[in-house]
Amino acid sequence: MAYNLTGLATNTTGLLTFTQGINSELMGGMLGILLLISIAVVMFMSFLFTTNDVNKAVVGTAFISFTLALSLKALDLVPNLALFITLIIAAIAIAVSWKRR
Repeated sequence: MAYNLTGLATNTTGLLTFTQGINSELMGGMLGILLLISIAVVMFMSFLFTTNDVNKAVVGTAFISFTLALSLKALDLVPNLALFITLIIAAIAIAVSWKRR
């Protein structure tokens, strides 16, 4: 499979348009999703090793992943479905961890 990179090089005016071009032309829209997943995995492992509590690690990762998905959506790097999925995961994680007295 050959990639035509000539259009990508001439149509970029900055880092954002270059990244959006890579996302759409080279990665088929998966760059933002893979970036979101990889950062979420690193955050989860970091929170898990720091707190030694799976519940706190899941809630922290879900919330920060949602805010990161909002930022990536504003940059047009993730589709609406990825934003919606992170919203649902964050809502479920917060609802499950809610301690009622």
